[in-house]
Amino acid sequence: MSFYQFAGLCKTYWDNMTGFPAGDYEYIDVIVEGTRYILEVGLVGEFTIARPTKGYLSLLAEFPQIFVGKPDELKQVVKLMCTAAKDSLRSKDMHVPPWRRNGYMQSKWFGSYERLKNVDQAAARKASGLRSGKDLEGNEAVAPPPAIYHYYCRVEVAGKVGLRVGKLAQAFNGGISGNNIGNGI
Repeated sequence: MSFYQFAGLCKTYWDNMTGFPAGDYEYIDVIVEGTRYILEVGLVGEFTIARPTKGYLSLLAEFPQIFVGKPDELKQVVKLMCTAAKDSLRSKDMHVPPWRRNGYMQSKWFGSYERLKNVDQAAARKASGLRSGKDLEGNEAVAPPPAIYHYYCRVEVAGKVGLRVGKLAQAFNGGISGNNIGNGI
């Protein structure tokens, strides 16, 4: 089976909730061996705020360019970052806009969604120039296995502190020095 059979574009929609405007969002998910992963390019952009504190900027610096993780892991990141954004904005005597609150941000990835399955195989072959499962030289085409990388430093941190805590959480709690930031797996 090819990678295309496991990837999908997810579209979330939510109605006007109490205090939150209606909205929609798109992201990619991949299912590998029955486990769902959310793939988000530029996740850091979802958490940019006006006039951030230095502490908040250090949290943003921990984000990878491409986030790949399980839904529960993303929920933890969203909750952590929304709390940090709220603290940062309030320390500057600024209002927390509804679209930066945890409930709204969680709706982006965890509200009701429609999963559009990948491109069908014929369309994928056509787009890539392949026909009937053969490559351009006529050899049987074999799709490479999907590569799933966890851009978390949990293993490194957990080994040192004995907890299931990622670097973002540890940085938020003041446990990372400048020397350790960015030394991920």
